[in-house]
Amino acid sequence: MKNYINFALFFILLNSCMAQSPVLDIKDISVSNTIKGAYYKDTKNVLTGYDGTYLFTNATISFKLKLQKNIMTSRNGVFYEDLIAGEYQWIENGVEKVNTLNQLTPTSNDNTIVGKRILTGTVSGCDDCRPDEKRLRLGFSDPLSPNYGEIEIRKTTVNGKDAIIAYIWYTGPIAVKEGDPKPKPGTIKGGDYVMIKQ
Repeated sequence: MKNYINFALFFILLNSCMAQSPVLDIKDISVSNTIKGAYYKDTKNVLTGYDGTYLFTNATISFKLKLQKNIMTSRNGVFYEDLIAGEYQWIENGVEKVNTLNQLTPTSNDNTIVGKRILTGTVSGCDDCRPDEKRLRLGFSDPLSPNYGEIEIRKTTVNGKDAIIAYIWYTGPIAVKEGDPKPKPGTIKGGDYVMIKQ
């Protein structure tokens, strides 16, 4: 009887001992060297503080951007990561051209704006950034055209209100065959947008 009890305890312990997936910092992720089952976590909270809805307006344009930090998402089923996901609304001359705001969910990771790349100081063209200042560089896609690019987001304040400077540029459309019509230009014009947190 004692052997049966020992065997049962051994079997229970054996089944409860499983290898755990590693938890690594998001800065440790590399496209060519990801670890299956790993969780690339925002251990230093560098993605914290960007959540919210931001608005840019002028005489002809209303540009609303919604950002959120999504925790432990997986775009490929191989590894998990924390990231910033975002969607936007673009109104030009009173006509709504794009509105993807409803596509943002707590687990979404295939959004028009998505990523986790953190830049520090003057790296990659921010000459007036402080040496310790952090900013985001995220992927950006246009749902109405084949254009894609990047959006760089820098925290700031405007008249005492939290704000961001969103710098958008297109890195290119998809390749087109010679003789085919040129792709439609991006809906959002590239450039800087000072956006107030709502």
